[in-house]
Amino acid sequence: MTARDLEPEALRARRQTAGRVGFAMGCVAAIVAAGINFARAPRPITLGVGLLIVLVAALNIPLGIAVGLLGERFSRRAER
Repeated sequence: MTARDLEPEALRARRQTAGRVGFAMGCVAAIVAAGINFARAPRPITLGVGLLIVLVAALNIPLGIAVGLLGERFSRRAER
């Protein structure tokens, strides 16, 4: 099954689902990363350090979406 074999609606639905799952994975990874970084940050935590931790953790969200979309692409059957 390739992208050409799927109906446009089916392909769109697969990509939409993969993007949503990737977004969820990215959010979970961001929460875990923020928690780890807040636990390891030197005390007292200033506003700048807290903001930096949150922004760096938020970078996991687009990475999660990208991993989800790549997984969708690689999980399609090869053309025979």
